Amino acid sequence: MGLNIISRRHFLGRTASLTAGAFTGPNLLLRGQEKAGKRLNIAIIGANGKGQSDTQGVTLNHNIVALVDVDSKRLDEAAKKREKHHLDSGKEAPPAPKLYQDFRKMLDECANDIDGVIVSTPDHTHYVAAMHAIKRKKHVCVQKPLCNRISEVRDMHAAAKAANLVTNMGNQGRTMEGQRLAKEWIEQGAIGTLKEIRLWTNRPIWPQGPLVKKAAECPPELNWDLWLSSEASEPYFEFELPAGMDPKKNKRGMDPKKNKPGNSVHPFTWRGWWQFGSGALGDMGCHIMDATFSILGQLIPEQIDVTSSPISDTCAPVWSDLTYHMPAGKHAALKVSWKDGSKNGVANKPEISPHMTSELAKKAFEKASSGMMFIGTEGTIFEGEAYCSSPVIYNEERYTEVRIDMKAGKIVKTETRSAMPNNPQGEWAHHIVNGGQPASNFDYSAPLTEFVLLGNLAVRAQQSVQWDKQNMKVTNAEAPNKFISRPAYRDGWKA
Repeated sequence: MGLNIISRRHFLGRTASLTAGAFTGPNLLLRGQEKAGKRLNIAIIGANGKGQSDTQGVTLNHNIVALVDVDSKRLDEAAKKREKHHLDSGKEAPPAPKLYQDFRKMLDECANDIDGVIVSTPDHTHYVAAMHAIKRKKHVCVQKPLCNRISEVRDMHAAAKAANLVTNMGNQGRTMEGQRLAKEWIEQGAIGTLKEIRLWTNRPIWPQGPLVKKAAECPPELNWDLWLSSEASEPYFEFELPAGMDPKKNKRGMDPKKNKPGNSVHPFTWRGWWQFGSGALGDMGCHIMDATFSILGQLIPEQIDVTSSPISDTCAPVWSDLTYHMPAGKHAALKVSWKDGSKNGVANKPEISPHMTSELAKKAFEKASSGMMFIGTEGTIFEGEAYCSSPVIYNEERYTEVRIDMKAGKIVKTETRSAMPNNPQGEWAHHIVNGGQPASNFDYSAPLTEFVLLGNLAVRAQQSVQWDKQNMKVTNAEAPNKFISRPAYRDGWKA
């Protein structure tokens, strides 16, 4: 099957179901007008994996006119999954999208037919894919982190803003009620004065540390050259697993019966490689640090301290401990700690808050593989998952008082709620049609991503870094500055 034309088996039988306007031209002029029922034409770059759930966030209400994936097998699977999602939802199967392996070819051929682009590729391709869309004035929704280099984040933000586009980043927590409640509680004194924030995750759950590449045969369905995108050309490779890591364990893409063994960067274990991903921080930081970033008034840290397991020039560590020194703003200057991974088989978690003394609190903390604690003088807001979707307050008596105060109107809702809770892609599409801005538009998510990536800057430097955000540079040492920008882009990839 030719991948740059509509798949025959998805197209047959669909012609009769094409309704007026199903593949209409771009709706850019509709933004801000009364067109609440208008369907957008959207392209998905990175169609399977996370791209599949991102597709499901918009496909029932809008037209998916193109799917792009460098893996032909996964591309075909993505098209089938999308069709099944419609049928399972009780809706008629939609017209089949055009299928591509190269997003540049897709944009060359379909630019006049699309309103927006969702980018759900590995981190290293976020920048080049989104910038090609932005240069064509297409609205963009990009998975977290926006990029894995700080300079790319700023460049992409500036370009989208200059083009007056509707933007969003795929961090679910920013659409949820819980994050807003936590902010309102803190600002209205529910836990006294905020003193400290502790964050953690069990990631990485994929191979990291000093990994060694080894030559391997590229799967026939994978276009490795396109997978590398802007990165320097190199032969396809796999890598030797670290001691003690069993590739037969079913850990998100590391089950050889369901996919390749866990020593292949495609389709999941690219995350640990600086070249392609951004480690545990890049995977979970934009989720777990999101509420912190909002609560502290979207401030950027002045200094980041670090200790970690051994790293290499190519790969992130097995575990890391970071301390972000935050300047005074809405709250007094304080420290935000981040812990990830495990040490000698034990989860690398912070100490439990002094307010969490009950058996219920201790069990909740023990159970949480990722989470956050906002520690105040009179209580702690605790969330035992990544999105801050359902925060609670300890001690329990204080939480009861807060809920009574909310019911009595003494603690009120002050934060704007999302139009599409738990659906950042749907929220983005909603605002393209109806006007306004998504909660994680680039004005918010670009500095959030910078906040996250500053941790990786310290990890890669293996030293404390002092950050001059105005001039985008480390001031206490010169060596870390080489990690701010990507060393080079392959010809033909940078927009």
